[in-house]
Amino acid sequence: MMITNDLTKEQAETRKDQIENIKYQITLYLNKTDLEYEGNTIINFNYKNTTNRTLRIDFITTNIKSLKVNGHLISNYKKYDYWIYIPVSELNIGPNNIQIDYINKYDNTGSGFHRFVDSEDNEVYIHSDFEPYDAHLLFPCFDQPDLKAKYKLTVTGPKDWQFIHNTEIQTESIDGNFKTIIFKNTELFSTYIFALVVGPHEVWEDSYNNIPLKIYCRKSLAKHLDPKNLFEMTKESFQFLENYFDIPYPYKKYDQIFVPEFNFGAMENVACVTFTEHYIFRSKQLYSEYLSRSNTIFHEMVHMWFGNLVTMKWWNDLWLNESFADYLSYYAMSKGKLFPDAFEFQFSRKEWAYMQDQLSTTHPIVGSAEDTADAFSNFDGISYAKGSAVLKQLTYYIGEDKFRDGIRLYLKKFYENNTVLEDFLMCMSETSGIDMVEWSKKWLETTGVNTLKFNLDKDQCYIEQMPSETNHKIRDHAIMYETYDEKDGKISIVESNKIIISSAKTDVNISSSSKFTLLNAQDHDYVKIHFRDEELNFIYNNLKNINDRFTQRIIWGNLWQMVRDNTLSAIWFLNLVEKYSDIEMDSTVLQEQMLQKTMSIKSFYLINDYRELWSNKLYNLAYKNLEKNQNDQFQISWFNLLLSCAESDTGLNDLKAILNGELVFDNLTIDQEKRWNIVSKLCAYGDSDYENLIITETENDPGDLGDKRAFMCRVSIPDLQMKNQYWEMFTQKKQNHSSKYLTYGMSGFFWYKQNELLSKYVEKFFDDIINIYKNKDVHYSSNFSHILFPSIMNVEEMLNKTELFIDQNDDLPKLCKKSLIENKDHLKRRIKILNSQKQTTTDTDMEVLI
Repeated sequence: MMITNDLTKEQAETRKDQIENIKYQITLYLNKTDLEYEGNTIINFNYKNTTNRTLRIDFITTNIKSLKVNGHLISNYKKYDYWIYIPVSELNIGPNNIQIDYINKYDNTGSGFHRFVDSEDNEVYIHSDFEPYDAHLLFPCFDQPDLKAKYKLTVTGPKDWQFIHNTEIQTESIDGNFKTIIFKNTELFSTYIFALVVGPHEVWEDSYNNIPLKIYCRKSLAKHLDPKNLFEMTKESFQFLENYFDIPYPYKKYDQIFVPEFNFGAMENVACVTFTEHYIFRSKQLYSEYLSRSNTIFHEMVHMWFGNLVTMKWWNDLWLNESFADYLSYYAMSKGKLFPDAFEFQFSRKEWAYMQDQLSTTHPIVGSAEDTADAFSNFDGISYAKGSAVLKQLTYYIGEDKFRDGIRLYLKKFYENNTVLEDFLMCMSETSGIDMVEWSKKWLETTGVNTLKFNLDKDQCYIEQMPSETNHKIRDHAIMYETYDEKDGKISIVESNKIIISSAKTDVNISSSSKFTLLNAQDHDYVKIHFRDEELNFIYNNLKNINDRFTQRIIWGNLWQMVRDNTLSAIWFLNLVEKYSDIEMDSTVLQEQMLQKTMSIKSFYLINDYRELWSNKLYNLAYKNLEKNQNDQFQISWFNLLLSCAESDTGLNDLKAILNGELVFDNLTIDQEKRWNIVSKLCAYGDSDYENLIITETENDPGDLGDKRAFMCRVSIPDLQMKNQYWEMFTQKKQNHSSKYLTYGMSGFFWYKQNELLSKYVEKFFDDIINIYKNKDVHYSSNFSHILFPSIMNVEEMLNKTELFIDQNDDLPKLCKKSLIENKDHLKRRIKILNSQKQTTTDTDMEVLI
């Protein structure tokens, strides 16, 4: 059995019974040039009398210089790759301390203690990132969420660096070119939200009431940061959340740091939140990108209470952190002035949940995490987007005030403690007057998404509830419905009401004379809606006359789910886009609900003949609309479609003319990101001038971001010898580049245009995938499996090869097996849709495929 860097739930429970009252004293020595650093950690704790023979300390290190237990050097400990085992014969019942001096290497994976050198100015930046199980890459610790501790950190490093931690600086002294920072003692919290960020950052300061606020980023990106907007979002989230929770912010400061090569969107370290630099916008973005960034800021703020102050006991209850942060961030934004339309974008986010919940690897919101590898895999659309949607359903089910009161009771009752599902249910039951246990069994402890359909049987109206394919569960749903009529070309709502659906067939008192009935209006439920043929005809003929933007989103979103479920022809959807995109008045609906889905259909859900036909039609549609010179939000959306569909000689020549400034559209700025996207496409399609194209953009975009995009372009070039070299880079055990750099390259490897050239990489993928998971960190392995799975190849052949590989390898690493099973599920879904198209005869087929 392969030993992996994972902690099991059983091991964590054993250690929880051994120790308590933990405090860490951590001292670190850092400089600009070395690839290693020195550390000293003293762990103070109380040891309880147990039958265990050893105490396990989690720690990955290059070299242990010395180890003392209660002041005495010992040598009878055992050090393995990931842990230290201390004989309990060396421990006292009651207070103990263990002191470890060590030398360690920096990480280049984005996690642990990640070191980055900015190629634009050669400045060094280092940040920590530990969730779920990486604190022991920086210091020896008991790395599990229910062993909360207090921390005392001392750091010595270059005097021109900023040193940012979970608490404020207590003292600072300078000796030559170095300074020593002693931080104040922290509050009580888990190891995975400990943080240290260092480097010569630019800093901006503000305050909310008596709370100091700071924002940091590296020097070379400072000119792109918009601190005024970021502080405004931060203050709005503070104002709402302190009032909503009825608990003052529990920490002394609030720092937000944008760090390079980050693996996630952000991380909720106590009072020291780290963000991906993707949120530093170097050019004009779509509205949805600004809202998404704001949502992340709100999300991490929610975590200061949900996750940091009150923390799940073990990773199976990850939802107690993430589902609440996901839902309450959208809820808080919807109550504010900056993004009051936030719930419309939560609706789009649910697509992640629907996709994840229909895979054979889905899991209940309350998951089962046997170890930290399971914990990592549960950072998915279920723990975030589905949990968020189900909490929105609960709010509608019991009422906003009762839900809020349950939240307040939960946070106050378990202040600075760890919790499990039953703790939350108890609080919600008390404030709502409803037994939440049964509700939880249906919603939190089962998998799958239900589908609702409005039916007419003569004059009888009823709602049919269909279970998911996997568990056949019927749930109680609280939904709003709206009925519509059409008169003189105008569409109006005739009736609107809240109803409870609790069986497979629910009779409803809805007028049978209405032209259209929308179930789950305003999107209070986690459910899919399938439309009848008559409703589809109404949509096709009247969608432009439905003025409410959220209603339009809901209709488009459910049509998309029908396409994915193979109950609606992808061609029908494309025809609807072609009919209405020209006259769509809202750029966000156009981008998220129409064009984004259109590009997905073109890439995955069209047989080859249709793909070529629709690429040309959509290219022409995009070009025609770009010539209308609408505002920049429309222009960016249409440009993205143009770029995606530029596959003919005409399209590629147009792209080059746009790049060279020979073809110009009003209100469309061809910024550096768009320039790189054009060059990537030209390289992938074999432009003979690729070298000059890449050199020019590298000169225009000095620094690591330009380096990464240039690497992606080079990997895109259809040259088999070059592809072989890059594949070796991706798969070699020794990693000379950062994981993020290599991930950029992976994104340029496979192109539909190159499927014949790259056919041999089907076998190479399966030859290498197991070793990737054995030798690389979980982030890199996940990216490799997702990005380099050869989905551009023949779908049925890929399905056969994937199934055979899984069957022939019983000992696959668990995360590897999960990824392959999910890829297999995606292929099966595509095959159903593609086979349906093969049965039709023209691209204008309007038939609904039942």
